[in-house]
Amino acid sequence: MGNEGKHPLALGQPGASCWPEIWPVIKPLIDQVMSGGESTWSEDQLIPIYRNNRLEDVYWTFSYSSVIDDSGELGGVLVICNETTEKVNALAKLNQANKEIEQRQAEAERQRDRLENFFMQAPAGICILDGPDLTFDLVNPAYQEFFPGRKLMGKPILDALPEIKNQPIWDILQDVYHKNIPFEGKELLVPLARTPEGPIEERYFNFIYQPRLKFDTVEGIVAVAFEVTDLVRAKKDLEATRDTLNLSLQAAELGTFDMDLLNNTMNWDNRCRALFGIKHQEAVTYEKDFVNGLYPDDRERITSAIKKVLIKAESQGEYDVEYRTVGVEDQKIRWIRAKGQAYFDESDIPVRFIGAVLDITEQKTDEIRKDDFIGMVSHELKTPLTSLSAIVQVLAVKLKDSEDRFVTNGLNKAFHQVKKMNKLISGFLNVSRFESGKIHIKKHLFALDELIHEIIGEAEFTGSSHNIDLIQYKPVSVFADQDKIGSVISNFLNNAMKYSPKGSSVQVDCREIGDQVMVSVKDSGIGIELANLKKLFERYYRVETDEIQHVSGFGLGLYLSAEIIKQHKGKIWVESEIGVGSTFYFSLPVNSDNK
Repeated sequence: MGNEGKHPLALGQPGASCWPEIWPVIKPLIDQVMSGGESTWSEDQLIPIYRNNRLEDVYWTFSYSSVIDDSGELGGVLVICNETTEKVNALAKLNQANKEIEQRQAEAERQRDRLENFFMQAPAGICILDGPDLTFDLVNPAYQEFFPGRKLMGKPILDALPEIKNQPIWDILQDVYHKNIPFEGKELLVPLARTPEGPIEERYFNFIYQPRLKFDTVEGIVAVAFEVTDLVRAKKDLEATRDTLNLSLQAAELGTFDMDLLNNTMNWDNRCRALFGIKHQEAVTYEKDFVNGLYPDDRERITSAIKKVLIKAESQGEYDVEYRTVGVEDQKIRWIRAKGQAYFDESDIPVRFIGAVLDITEQKTDEIRKDDFIGMVSHELKTPLTSLSAIVQVLAVKLKDSEDRFVTNGLNKAFHQVKKMNKLISGFLNVSRFESGKIHIKKHLFALDELIHEIIGEAEFTGSSHNIDLIQYKPVSVFADQDKIGSVISNFLNNAMKYSPKGSSVQVDCREIGDQVMVSVKDSGIGIELANLKKLFERYYRVETDEIQHVSGFGLGLYLSAEIIKQHKGKIWVESEIGVGSTFYFSLPVNSDNK
C-alpha cells in the first residue's frame, strides 16, 4: 500500500512491521483470502495511515485476491490499491455544495411564497405585468377590486382594459417597459370602467410602476396602485367651498385671524390688517400688532376676555366681543365685532384660536347717537313726568270719595300709565349709564332667599293672574347689589307672567350648587325659537312673533339683567322649548369676597 509508513522500505518486511497502524484492518482481509475465501474488494474506504509525520485520513479503493503458485496451491495474496482521497474529498465538497444549493432553493421558495402572500394580502393594489404584451401574471385582491367582474389574470392589459390604449397611462407603461424608466404618479386621472358593461368614469390613482429585470433586461412591470378618487373629489369640493367662503367673506367685508398657539404665530388676512390700520404684509404678532392696536380704554377688557377664552373650563373656547382699534398708520378709530373659537388638545391645552372680525363703526356710531338721544330725552322727560305723577296722586286723594267712578278709574289708570312710563324711562337711563360706565354696583351681604320671597309677595299683592310657586326656600346669602339683583328677579318674573297664559303656573327656584347660588324662573308659555335664544340678552332685541306682537316692551329688561349679572361676575342663560315654556337662570358666587 505504498512505502510512506513508518518503514519506507517495505520489500522483504513483515506486513505487521510495515503498517502497524492499519494491520488490524487488513490482516482479517488477508486471512480471509489465505483461508480459501473469495477475493475482497472495497471502494473509497477510510484507512488512516502515518505519513508526513502524522496520522492522516486516507481513502482507498483496493482488492485482495489469492495468488496460486506453480503447484496449484495458494501461495499468497495479491493486493491492488489506489488512493482516492482527492476524489472522496471532491465528492464531499460537491455534495455539500449541492446541499447548500438545495437549501438556497428551499429558502428562495419560502421567500417567494412569503412575497406572494404579501402581495395577495397587501392593502394596496398590486399586479405583475409580464412580457411586451404586459400580460397580467399576478393580480392581488386589492387590485382586482378596482375592476369587479373583469377577468384580468392571463390577459394582456389591452385586452383586459382596452380603454387605456389612447390614454397617457399607456405611453407611461411603454416607457417603463421599453426604456427601463420607473414611474411614480400622484392623483393621476385615468378614465376607467369598473365593470365590463359599466360606464367609463373619471378615476384618480396614485401609481408606482417598477421595471422587473432579469440579467439587466426588462421582462415585466411591477405595479402598485391606490385609488384616490374620493379623496380628489373631496379636495375639489373643499376648494370650491373655500372659494365660496372667501367670496362670502369678501362680500360681508369680514376679516379673519388665525393664532397658532403651539408655534406662537398669528396670521391676519388683508381685511383684518385694514381694520387695525396696517398696510404692510410683514408678519403680525399678538403683542405688537393686536394688543397695541386696541383702543386704550378697551385694552384690559379684551386681553382679559382672550385669557378667559383660552381656558376651556371657563369659556368652552367661545369668543364674542366688541372693541375699538386705533389704526397703526392712519390713527383712525374703528369699532370691531369679533367672533371666534379656541381649540384644545386632549389635555385641554389651547392649540389654536381662529375667528372673524367685522367693522361695525357705522352701526356703533348710530347706536351711540341713539343712546345719547335717548338719555337726553329720558332726562328731559323725567322732570315733567315726576310732576305729572304727583298731580295724578294728589287728584286721586282729593277725588277718592267722588261718586263719579269714571273719574276715579281714570285717575287710577293714569297713575299706572305714569308708573309704566317711569319704568321705561328708568330703563333707558340705566342703558345709558351702563354704556358710559356711570352705573355703580353697591355690594353688601344680604339674604337672597328673603329678597326672592319679598318680590314674589309684591307680585301677588298687585293682583297677579298667575300661580307663583317657590320651589326651594333655604337660607342663602350673597355679597351683591341687592337692588340690582332684585331688578333681575323682577324682570324674570314679569316676563314669565307676560309671555305665559293667565292662570298658568310660574315656578321660582333658588338653590346652592357648589360655591354658586342659582336662581331660575320657569313659565309654561309659548317658548322661544333656538335661533333667538342667544340674541335675547342683546340690547333692544325682541322676538317678533304673532303671539307677542301686542306685548309692550323695548327689549331692555334682559339686556340690563345680563349686564348686572356680568358686573357681579355671574352667569345668565335661558332654556326653552316651543309650546312648552322657558326657564331663565342666573348664578352668583355664594358669599363672594370679590369686593
